[in-house]
Amino acid sequence: MRPNRFRGWLGALALAAAATAALQAQQPQGSSPQEPAAKTTGFSYENGTSLFKAYAYPPVPSESLRNSAQIYELIRDGKLELSLEDALALALQNNLDIAVGRFQLPLAQLDLLRAKSGGAARGVQGAVVSNALFTGAIGTGVSGFTGSSSSTAGAFSGTNAAINTGFVGCCDPFAGFSYGYNYAQSPLNYTELIGQPVESSHTATYQTFYGQGFTSGTSYAVTVSGQRQTTNSIFSLFNPSVGSGLAVGLDQHLLKGFGYRANAVFIRIARNDLKVADSVFRQQVISSVAQVLNAYYTLLADKDQVRVAEAAIKYAQQLVDDDKKEVEVGLLAPLDVVQAQSQLANSQQNLVIAQTTYLQQQEVLKTMLSKNVDPQLAPVQIDATDQLPEPRPDDIPALEQALKEATENRPEIEQDQLNLRNQEYVIQNNRNGLLPSLDAFATYAPAGLSGIRIVRDQNFNIIATSPGGLGDSLSNVFSNNYPNYSVGFTFSLPLHNRAQQANAAQALVEQHMMETSLQRQKNQVAQDVRNAEIAVTQAKAQITAAAQARVYAQQALDAEEKKFRAGTSTTLNVILEQQNLVTSEGNEAKARATYASALVQFEQATATILDAHRIVLSDAKTGRYARVPNIPGSPPESNH
Repeated sequence: MRPNRFRGWLGALALAAAATAALQAQQPQGSSPQEPAAKTTGFSYENGTSLFKAYAYPPVPSESLRNSAQIYELIRDGKLELSLEDALALALQNNLDIAVGRFQLPLAQLDLLRAKSGGAARGVQGAVVSNALFTGAIGTGVSGFTGSSSSTAGAFSGTNAAINTGFVGCCDPFAGFSYGYNYAQSPLNYTELIGQPVESSHTATYQTFYGQGFTSGTSYAVTVSGQRQTTNSIFSLFNPSVGSGLAVGLDQHLLKGFGYRANAVFIRIARNDLKVADSVFRQQVISSVAQVLNAYYTLLADKDQVRVAEAAIKYAQQLVDDDKKEVEVGLLAPLDVVQAQSQLANSQQNLVIAQTTYLQQQEVLKTMLSKNVDPQLAPVQIDATDQLPEPRPDDIPALEQALKEATENRPEIEQDQLNLRNQEYVIQNNRNGLLPSLDAFATYAPAGLSGIRIVRDQNFNIIATSPGGLGDSLSNVFSNNYPNYSVGFTFSLPLHNRAQQANAAQALVEQHMMETSLQRQKNQVAQDVRNAEIAVTQAKAQITAAAQARVYAQQALDAEEKKFRAGTSTTLNVILEQQNLVTSEGNEAKARATYASALVQFEQATATILDAHRIVLSDAKTGRYARVPNIPGSPPESNH
């Protein structure tokens, strides 16, 4: 075998080695964060090993709209016996606000999958999509490889221009095949070229190609092409002739478009947006848990109001009975009985209002804790088995500690910080975009030709033929019988570069705006914490004052009843004291409900509500509630 054949193979191997090195260099060393698996519970968005899965509609299971079994297991004797822990468990299983928020997680994973293919990240809820990003996907807008073969032209037509397959966009590889057939007759004004006044030919062409680009700014493309042609030319060396060609091209951005930061901006943003989606989902869980806690505590407060209203009826009924006895013995006028009965009627009306509010609040809570209030659940009344929380001296931490916890835990601050990280990726991308374009390329494109060799005499009569075909033509290619090497570079310098200047400046303006927004959010969080701390302190004071007022009202009623039995007071005075006592008991119940609501407000303001009730975010993602045991000294599972 001739030495040039070895040189051809060495050239091909050198280009393959360069492409492999570029592939290994496409990822940053050391600093690249671990990529989360693009999965959700029950299914995966990544294609498996089967080739055909890439062209089938991916399986995406729908959200079940059936209530969890636990809600029916809690129904006993026609009542839903519901503790606070049960309410939180049902909320994680059935609350539709949480279920809707859960969809942001697979959407973020799909955005990462799209970016890894070379598409532009579309962002998720809570993520700011910078206007300074390029509008297209990675690699779009450049002269990419189209699969057309220039090696044939270089080999057969005598074209000596350098061959450049062009940059292939990142990141999914592509492959293709084309075939065509042509029959043509062309009248000629001469006979010297083919020996005939009319040229006729039958031509079949084929082409197959493969290419891929990487986030390093490197790309390669390989194409194999050929044709089989028969013609009526009497001067052809081969008829039919079989031509073939191979082109292996490598392209590398050296300035603009060079490196991971320039080409993987959408991948980096999409990967960071996974954390944004987690943060937004955590914010939704915090909000929904707070709503459930408030609804549960409101139900307990409404239950207390029913108890107070029933006690008021008891007081009023006892007064009516006592007045009737006094009237029978002539110690009271009938008007006193009328006044007592009027008070009893008012108390009964208040009881109806309290019961109505209590029943309506049950419906509110049932809607929060179920995916649908079906016929089995609709007639059931809720029996809240827990009590409103009692004030404790250490129920909330010191203000300084609370502010620190809020700054560390609040999802809004976390989202602003993650958006600032995305903006830094945009700034790095635009910094590279300010550079002029300098691309280097190298192409190896040998050609081959064979077919049935025609031997003619001086009168152009066929005297012998020699067989040949595609195998011989490809042997020419891979033996490097007709080599074609190209190397070169392209340089482009925008003289004003105003579009890139605008993008770069806009990225910085957006960054400064985000930094200001982050500080504004921190100020708002601090205000929320201070307001919540005030609310808890004042609610505890209200409970103390309301309890004292109730004691004094009870004492005043007892004294007035003694005076009434002694004949020194009137029914009206007793009714007034009864009203005062009922009002005091109602105020105490409202104060306890206000205290419970203030605790929820504080836990929500500091974003410690999940830890306070031992809720793990991973359980919320799967729609289950595994109560974490509260073992002293054991580290809690993090929700961040």
